[in-house]
Amino acid sequence: MQNWLKEEHLLSNLRVERIPFHRSKEWQWNDQGFLTHRTKRFFNIIGVKYFSIDHAKLLSQPIIDQSEIGLLSFFVFRGSDGWWILAHAKVEPGNVNGAQLAPTVQATKSNYEAAHGGDATPYLSRAQSAHQTLYNQLQSEQNSRFLAKRNRNNVIQLNEKIEEKGSHFKWVHLNQFLPQLGESHTINTDARSVLTCWLFTDVNALRQCLPHNAFSGLLLESMESQQVLHPTKTLDAWLTILNQTYCKKTKIISLKTLDTPWACTENRVFSPEDPSLMIYQIAVSCKKREVAQWDQPIAGTQTQSRIILFIGSFKKSLHLLLKAKKEAGNRNGFELTTTVQTDSMNSADCDQRFIEMAQTGKQLLSFNNSEEGGRFDQCISHYQIVWMDTVTPEQEDSFHRWISLSQVSDFLRKENIITNELRSALSSLLCGRKL
Repeated sequence: MQNWLKEEHLLSNLRVERIPFHRSKEWQWNDQGFLTHRTKRFFNIIGVKYFSIDHAKLLSQPIIDQSEIGLLSFFVFRGSDGWWILAHAKVEPGNVNGAQLAPTVQATKSNYEAAHGGDATPYLSRAQSAHQTLYNQLQSEQNSRFLAKRNRNNVIQLNEKIEEKGSHFKWVHLNQFLPQLGESHTINTDARSVLTCWLFTDVNALRQCLPHNAFSGLLLESMESQQVLHPTKTLDAWLTILNQTYCKKTKIISLKTLDTPWACTENRVFSPEDPSLMIYQIAVSCKKREVAQWDQPIAGTQTQSRIILFIGSFKKSLHLLLKAKKEAGNRNGFELTTTVQTDSMNSADCDQRFIEMAQTGKQLLSFNNSEEGGRFDQCISHYQIVWMDTVTPEQEDSFHRWISLSQVSDFLRKENIITNELRSALSSLLCGRKL
């Protein structure tokens, strides 16, 4: 798997160069002070002002406004020897390692409608006309960097292994694919999202994929367990109260009117007080994409995000200590995320208690994940899965609740409740290790 990714990266001859905004051949500043594409497609970079609950004040920032719904589709086939998945070794300009395993089809509407004038998206017509879907739901992307962005996550079961259209597509047995979910910079965040959505809502498929060990057994039993610390009605009421109490409208503003010390220069949009986010322009050449050359704005960072997920057992049912989080880009109010989710290793005060609690637990998994490289440049999140020996309400606060795996499974069947970061964290539990 790793050798395949390295080969595809080399074959792509990927070249990325940072350029000033004025050198762009595709993008310009419009009258509203937004960065827009000449076709008015793809996405815009805009400014927003919003109330930050973690910081208890109004903040402003640049954000990616991509109203189009993206398509994330995995093709799978169940043979006599188990499940196979059609993987895509996708090269993105912002990826750590260049190429990462991606869904069979991973495309924005502008891409698959060829607004760039390039080649057609492989397998698109089959993905759009599929009838036998094992999962099909809209889910959010990173709410701290996208404004109300959604992707259609779906898994399509085929009756046979179809042709691999190029060296960057390969049928891989799930027994080989899933272990990579515990590794760093191998499987991209979109693939993690789709796999989590499918396998954590389909206990029969999950049972056929996981190796036989104690943790896998607990995982499977928990998917169907009715033992919960908080009834689902209580959780729904909790989220409703949070939305009624804290949700304030995000205001769209010009990039050039972002609060000081945010600044727009010839080379970037940045703030010396927020090293976790900056916007700059890149010029890209790549042989393995629909067009061979293009330029685009991209979000960069000077920090590493911290993601910590507490898990534990309540009456032999796996529970996760989840945080209800409202960020600049949330579409429908609060979503459930990991115990700790910060854009910097220097966390907000509200997370410090849980970071200290993590030291008392057992670290089950630790890995780095570079966020989606089509919009983010070398943006790395450090993930930790921590086992807690006790699961009690005393560990909770106003924004944290212990939620059973079976309840999380139900939430995954709905849209915009489980964050992208939580889906990535959950995906690592599928790696099959004896945790």
